[in-house]
Amino acid sequence: MSQSRRPPQSSLPILNDDPRPWEVKVAVALLDFQGRLERRMASRLAEHGITLAQFDMLLTLCHGDGVTQQDLAERLLVTKANIVGLIDRAGAAGLVERRPDPEDRRVNRIHVTPAGRKLAGKVRPGQDELIREIFGHLSEAELRQLHALLGRLIAACPRDE
Repeated sequence: MSQSRRPPQSSLPILNDDPRPWEVKVAVALLDFQGRLERRMASRLAEHGITLAQFDMLLTLCHGDGVTQQDLAERLLVTKANIVGLIDRAGAAGLVERRPDPEDRRVNRIHVTPAGRKLAGKVRPGQDELIREIFGHLSEAELRQLHALLGRLIAACPRDE
């Protein structure tokens, strides 16, 4: 007599009895994980007086300073309207500054200030430590496999243009 194979049990109890397909269960689990990760990261950043969005912007600018507001919005996956407020708040805190483009006066380029660069350098090790702590529950092989699988899913779900 052969035993039928049961699908693996989810660590999210509500999903174990969920009659929806595994694609839906995985999507729900990914969204749950994303929310938990963002809350943990945001909590640590709040200790330094910055938001997750501001930290993301500082790191982006530390790796490619002097981009346009539009380019920055695309890199951060936020709307043009949201990027204005984000830059305004970070600018008021002395973390970034707008400078006119020397070739096109209609365009502003966004630059990280020395204070912004210093804060990013101070905060980043704690964020990296948190990520290693959370993802340290997986082996390197599992991380590589997860990265490859997420890459395939990202390719199947392109950004809206």
